[in-house]
Amino acid sequence: MIQCFASSSFESSFEHGKPPRLLSASKIDSSYSIHPRILHKHPDFLELLYVRSGSGVYIVDEQRYTISKGDVIICNAGVLHDEDPSQSRDLNTYSLALSNVAVKGLPANCLIGAEYSPVFPAGECADSISQMMGSIHSLLATDAKGTTETCNYLAAALVSELLRVIRKYCANEGNTVRSRTDIIAGQVKNYIDTHFDEQFTLQDISDAIRVSPYHLAHMFKENTGYSPMQYTVRRRLGEAQSLLISTNMSVTEIAVSVGFGNPCHFNTMFSKYIGMSPSRYRSSYVARDDTAEHTTRRARKHS
Repeated sequence: MIQCFASSSFESSFEHGKPPRLLSASKIDSSYSIHPRILHKHPDFLELLYVRSGSGVYIVDEQRYTISKGDVIICNAGVLHDEDPSQSRDLNTYSLALSNVAVKGLPANCLIGAEYSPVFPAGECADSISQMMGSIHSLLATDAKGTTETCNYLAAALVSELLRVIRKYCANEGNTVRSRTDIIAGQVKNYIDTHFDEQFTLQDISDAIRVSPYHLAHMFKENTGYSPMQYTVRRRLGEAQSLLISTNMSVTEIAVSVGFGNPCHFNTMFSKYIGMSPSRYRSSYVARDDTAEHTTRRARKHS
């Protein structure tokens, strides 16, 4: 027998020793047809993804990242993220949504500093991370009494394990210097994120950041994979998806509020990018039966 002893004391990674709260867990399989949540953000919680197998492309804060088995993706609260389904190759993932995350030295609901890449390999901890995320999802899926408490403790253990990986990763990555392309792309993104619900042109962006339309469009496309106007459409549609899910606003009201002056154009673009009309998306995404708690939990897995 080999007996290992825990230290009599330890320093918690969480402010005031308070662990995070688990909101939902998802197991997303490549064989399962889902309607993508495009460019969106979560102001009050963070999202963790782990790649079980396959490969693809994920966009976090205007940067495109190639992802593959063993990679972790951290979407801090308030950070825009997106997926590119056209680049997925048998991509299978786990996903967790967490709130009340208070890590020392970081803003609320953040797990990694903004200066570091939010996508990195789990390395030697890949198996344990995969097992914990799998256990959380499996337990929640049973909908048995007491599993929520168990899963919250497992989620706290998972975050603690991830923080060990993150600290090692950040120490090895060293200081990074943003290129001119990164800086210009960031300025364009900030303009669009601030004005996406208004009407503007490429020239308006050019005038605001004092870079020619050609160069800003070229650098933004190189950095994000989208033209500024494509990004604008995705930003508007991502916001529309959030409003369809979380509010009772009419489709017309949502169209206007996210920057589509013409509701018909909104319906056309929504159907083109999402694969169904806004009304159908709302009814298929949101669980209507207030007593079907388990169904509601499953519906959240696409968020």
